[in-house]
Amino acid sequence: MKSFSYVVIIFVSMMSTHVHALQLDADSSNATLSFSGQHAGMTFTGVFERWQSQLILPPNQEPSIKAEFILASAKTGDSTYDETLPEEDWFHVEKFPVARFISTQINLLVDGYRVEGTLELKGKGLPIIFNLHNREDKLIGNFDVDRLAYGIGLESDPGAEWVSQNIRLSLTINL
Repeated sequence: MKSFSYVVIIFVSMMSTHVHALQLDADSSNATLSFSGQHAGMTFTGVFERWQSQLILPPNQEPSIKAEFILASAKTGDSTYDETLPEEDWFHVEKFPVARFISTQINLLVDGYRVEGTLELKGKGLPIIFNLHNREDKLIGNFDVDRLAYGIGLESDPGAEWVSQNIRLSLTINL
């Protein structure tokens, strides 16, 4: 009976080392925040070169994710896109230099977390829900942003005839 107790104690202590609250800071030094979409039938991709986030994940009693990204740091490698994105019709970085995400709820999943929150972009805060998957030594999440709902590109492409209405944001954090 004594050996059974030791086995239970060892098992419980092993389990507790694997179930701990994950707290980390992420930015462009240890993670990538990218975006992609279609323009005139061609795929474009880009990254935010300057951003930061703080993640406190379950089972922490008060999980949260807070992120800010500098919109002027959006780069695609295409000079036409890179010059257009900061303009008033697109990100309007002069008036809205920073976008923010603040979680409202985070739930533990088998392979990661379900995250709900508000994405504030170009002065509008709208709800976003996505899964943040734990893949070996990375956290990976993707979600679509309806650019028209945020007033992005409304003057030049209000019908999303040239630039896709939904822009995919992808986050990869190295653990």
